[in-house]
Amino acid sequence: MKILIVDDSLAMQAIVRRGLEKFGYRTLDIRQASGALEALEIIDSWQPEIVLSDWHMPEVSGLELLQEITTRELPIQTAFVTTVNDEKLIAQAVDCGACFVLSKPFEDAQLHKAILPLVQGATESERLLNTETDTSSASSDLVLPKLSQLEKVLHRFLSDTISLKEAPIQHFSIEDKIPTVLALFEDVETQKIRALAILDIYAACVLGGTKSKMPKAKIMKMIKEKVMTKSMIDSCEQVMSDCAFAFLDKKTRKNLRLKSVSFTAKSFPKLEILFKKPPSQRTDIQCEVDGFTPSFITVLSS
Repeated sequence: MKILIVDDSLAMQAIVRRGLEKFGYRTLDIRQASGALEALEIIDSWQPEIVLSDWHMPEVSGLELLQEITTRELPIQTAFVTTVNDEKLIAQAVDCGACFVLSKPFEDAQLHKAILPLVQGATESERLLNTETDTSSASSDLVLPKLSQLEKVLHRFLSDTISLKEAPIQHFSIEDKIPTVLALFEDVETQKIRALAILDIYAACVLGGTKSKMPKAKIMKMIKEKVMTKSMIDSCEQVMSDCAFAFLDKKTRKNLRLKSVSFTAKSFPKLEILFKKPPSQRTDIQCEVDGFTPSFITVLSS
């Protein structure tokens, strides 16, 4: 996970960095910036998942940095590590989208407690895939949507210009499948993951963009740059939530429920293994939307 520390004090940069390096939850990739303008340059090239910023800095404040990140609709979680402790200012930061405000001085344990939900959120899909999915499932437990039913759902909630066709089995490759969007579907009662959908970035952007009525030029820009804004991810999540109506458990006769949607910018072992599931446990779909090149979605029974 990539974390960017932004503080005009080199000493404070070092303190925050040491605190993060003691964080035992997972390995963190940490970089530092001495101001908001430098931070924006790093954000453009490095694309961190979390930004921890000071509030008071020369030229551009931490709050202005947060507002710029929000304006650009970047999928970055932002928080403050600052001397600010005024409740009104803290409330202002939270209203602007800050995940937390940690006042200096602080103990490492306070930093760890504050940042844990952010780290968990960014890695939750990977954790669930590693702990709650199996590479083999009994035929009676399979939960795969019928292509015709899934298409009807998309026609109802999204657009009747969408066409779904059975596609050749999709194989994993960094070039074609990374970045990707993972949608996990759970049993409503047991909350166990029963199915997942893997959308290539083209499919995710086209479906999400169609949902939010985004201009085609903006959709194509994200596809070309292989990035998704927070609003695009949110729109894609709405589409996947609607699609849950097509996931029917044959035993309980109940629909599954969307558990989470996440944008994954790098591969991990379990993802590659899942692409090796046999035809009986998967549905590979070619998604066609007017004005766009066909894209692909792989649905797997967990």
